Amino acid sequence: MMNRKTISAVLCCAIAVLAGCSTGKKTGYAVAKDGSGERTFRIIHNNDGTDLLGNLWFRCEPLTTAYLDSAISLIAGTQVTTFSICTGSDIVYYRSKYCRIIGDDRNGTLDCGADTAAFRNFNRYYLNHLNLEKEGTDLVRYCLEKAREKGMEAMITYRMNDLHFTDTTTRSPLLYPDFWIRHPEYWLKDKHIGRANNNALNFAFPEVREYKLNIIKEQIELYGNLMDGYELDFMRFLSYFNIGDGPENAPLMTELVSDVRAEIDALSKKEGRKVVLGARVPSDLNTCAIHGLDVREWVRLGLLDYVTLGVHWRGDPAMPVAKFRRDFGEDLDIPLYATVDDGGMNPRGTWSHGHLRAQCATILAQGADGINLFNFYFGVLMSQHGGVPEIAEGGQVCRDIAPELLQEVGSLETLSGRNKIYALSDGRAAFRAMHNTPLPLYVAGLVDKAAEIYIGDDVEEQAPEDAVIYLRTDGPANVEVLVNGYEALPRDPSCTKLYCLDGGLRQGQCEYAYTVPAEALNFGRNVLSFSADRGTLIRRTELVMKFGPVETNGYF
Repeated sequence: MMNRKTISAVLCCAIAVLAGCSTGKKTGYAVAKDGSGERTFRIIHNNDGTDLLGNLWFRCEPLTTAYLDSAISLIAGTQVTTFSICTGSDIVYYRSKYCRIIGDDRNGTLDCGADTAAFRNFNRYYLNHLNLEKEGTDLVRYCLEKAREKGMEAMITYRMNDLHFTDTTTRSPLLYPDFWIRHPEYWLKDKHIGRANNNALNFAFPEVREYKLNIIKEQIELYGNLMDGYELDFMRFLSYFNIGDGPENAPLMTELVSDVRAEIDALSKKEGRKVVLGARVPSDLNTCAIHGLDVREWVRLGLLDYVTLGVHWRGDPAMPVAKFRRDFGEDLDIPLYATVDDGGMNPRGTWSHGHLRAQCATILAQGADGINLFNFYFGVLMSQHGGVPEIAEGGQVCRDIAPELLQEVGSLETLSGRNKIYALSDGRAAFRAMHNTPLPLYVAGLVDKAAEIYIGDDVEEQAPEDAVIYLRTDGPANVEVLVNGYEALPRDPSCTKLYCLDGGLRQGQCEYAYTVPAEALNFGRNVLSFSADRGTLIRRTELVMKFGPVETNGYF
């Protein structure tokens, strides 16, 4: 008769077989090519533009090109291959025939009423734009020029339906897009599926698609000679049709992407060089379909040169790169990238250095062709902490996104032996885009419940000095944990404070810690089996892997 450990080991093997991959063998990178015929491994620094236009990296001083040069210099010369600048969606960062510049008060005709602080905050973006105009440029132009000058690819990323500025109850008229505010008849009417979702533009209307295409054409005309690629960011925000209408309207979105492809092809012919077109989409094909994004058809028709798997803000620490490629099949013959977002768990606890390293290792180890570092801001570090990372109490954890990370997150070799915190998403998603997680997971009695956590470190070559599993539960319970069939031993839970994993605990919630034997760990998928003496809900699962002191192996 098999004991619980043996049963869990069998369960581990079964899940690995069903997943279609080994739990202990390293896989190589997938080789992918775009229209240039060359390997297109990319580490993309995706900047939304507001932090640069607001000069948040340099204490919000009035913006000059010298400050922008300093900001871009922090990224150049690192593992970043590609600088991608957002143009602002419907509130833009350049003179446009179709949109107003962010913070433009139209010579005092728009204001925030009695909220003078809000007015100053929003209007400073426009004042900084005017400063750049005095120097003969704008944010988009200068970023593209300087990125190329400093040896990086330069791309534009366009947010297809940004909703930051569509909440009439809390925002200032300075931030209301002109087309949007004039045409409420084009707004979606569904509520409660995302931020201001009921006010998003509805792409079922041809007028909306024409408006968006005109903006994209304008940007290609203005900046085509400076850019190496253009990205359609469908993750900002993932809201294009009323609920249930996505699949039937998918051909409309395919037509729109095809129209953009035609513009990019015309630009490539004019420039005599390949300009690539990519799309940032949900990390699950079913989610893409629900929202009217027929990515399979886009790839089949040759409309895209790369695909980036995206998330919405909170971030998914277990991006399903291998699953997406497997689900897509052999037709996915273009580069596949995945997003590392600046978000965190809920309540908001932003990712630490250890989390970010682990996420990048997870993506690369699954064979992705690169990483999209989304909103990888240095503003808190530079402006609030004077360029010196703030270390949490205990001396082990840093949450300031620092330029130094750009020297290690782009390669499994440079990530090897660096301290990491692998994790599973807590399941808080937005816009009906679910994360790759079984959490929250209800465990009751001695019946094992299983979850998988992916490790991007070759633990056979270099085992961690210490490996600890942390669980957050809804209440007290004696939870037993097996890792690939090996028993994880209970540990003093006070060490959660050392790695700042106890933040945001709600009433009744508990944190537990377990030491994981080094021989239990695999490169790739690792199966965690849980059982408990009473019913409990597991909210979080994090695996701290310590390879050495923070002074030599990096902060967690």
